Order: sequence, then C-alpha cells, then structure tokens
Amino acid sequence: MLNFSHDVQYALAIWLGLLAAIIITFLVVTALSRRGYVGPSWWSRLRKAIRDPEAARERQAKVERSAREIEELQRYGAEITVVAERATVMAERRRAEWEAAQHTQEAAWRAYEEAEQSVDRLRRANAFPIPEDDPQFRRRHLVRIANDAHGRGEISAADLADALMHRNGWDPQAHPFVQELTLRRVIRDRRFQAYQEASEIERQAANAADMAAGAKRSLDDEAFDAALRLRKATAVAPERSAPSFLTAPARS
Repeated sequence: MLNFSHDVQYALAIWLGLLAAIIITFLVVTALSRRGYVGPSWWSRLRKAIRDPEAARERQAKVERSAREIEELQRYGAEITVVAERATVMAERRRAEWEAAQHTQEAAWRAYEEAEQSVDRLRRANAFPIPEDDPQFRRRHLVRIANDAHGRGEISAADLADALMHRNGWDPQAHPFVQELTLRRVIRDRRFQAYQEASEIERQAANAADMAAGAKRSLDDEAFDAALRLRKATAVAPERSAPSFLTAPARS
C-alpha cells in the first residue's frame, strides 16, 4: 500500500512538472512576442495559418508574383545593359569622328593661312613697276600656271576652264605677276571654302558626339536604376522554403 501511494505521488509530480514546463514555455514565448523578438502577432498568425486553409495558397501566390517580378527585372536589366554598351561604343565612335573633323578643320585653316600669305607676298611684289614683255609669253604663262595648279589639286576643273576661257578675272594679256596673283587668290578662296565646309562637318560631328554622349549617360543611369530595383526586389522577396507565419519581422 505504501509503494502504491509512493508511485502515485511520483507520477503526479512528473505530470505537474510537465504542466509547469508547458506553462512557462507559453509565458516565455508570449513575453518574447510582445517585446518584438518573435513578432507582434506571432500567436495570431500561427492560429490563422492553422485555421485558414487559404493561407498556404496566398503565400504561394505571393512567392510566384515576386518571382515573376524578379524575372522581369532581370530581363529588363539585361536588355538595358546591352543597349547601354552599344551606346557607349557609339559615343566613342562619334567622339573619334569629331576629333578627326577637328583635325581636318585645323588643317584646312592652316592651308588657307598659307594661301593668304602667298597672296600678300605677291600683292606687295606687284606694287613695284612691271617691265613690258611679250604678250604671247603672257598667254602661255597663264595656260602653264593654270594647268600646273590644277595638276597639284589647288584649283578645280571649273577654275581651270575659267582660266583657259579667260573668264572670271583671268586675263591672258595681264602681266605674269598679275596672273600669278589671280591664281593665288583663286587658290585662297577655294581653301577658305574648304575650311568652311570642314567647319560645318566639325559642327555636325560635335552635335552628334554630344547627342551620343547624352544617350550614353541616360542609358547608364537607366541600367543603374534597373539594377537597384532588382536588388531591392530580391531583398524583400519572400523565401520559398520558410512559412510566412514563422518569419519574424526585422527589428527597428
């Protein structure tokens, strides 16, 4: 009889200990939930997840929506990166074309300056008295200097025709100094026209380079924003393997 009573007391003590452990665990979990360690609504979320059969489907739908959003951001980011790389190549090409146009413009200006200096030298030489010479020699001299200048590419075919047809200021009876001065003026005017054309090409190339650089900067910014949006979407995406009701919110 004493042994039976002792066994009953022993079993009761074990049962009371287990009950006390369950109560203490519940109180600890509740206290932690209220302090923010587990979450402000951990118990209610647990009960809802157990009682609500739609909770699992809602979590799955949220995960799928997040996955689709991330996939779309990845696709867009890859596309905008490719476009930005192409814009970088185009900007470098346009800049190289602009620099080449600048070199051409500078060379055209130097050629014009040389022609202008040649005209000035002949103009000063023409200020001295000019002796008389053979008119036939003057005519042959005009033909010779015009053909030589055309052969060197200094005058155009139209200028050569004017010289041989004695048009637009070409005088076969003028002194060789005057004929040479007329030739130098034609060369100077042609080089100045070439400089103007080179300047227009340089201006267009500069505008194209500016537009390409602006497009590159815009696409670089867009690619950066796309990468940032993808990073944020990935950071806040719900985990596939973790149930949402057990996911503790971050502490502030």
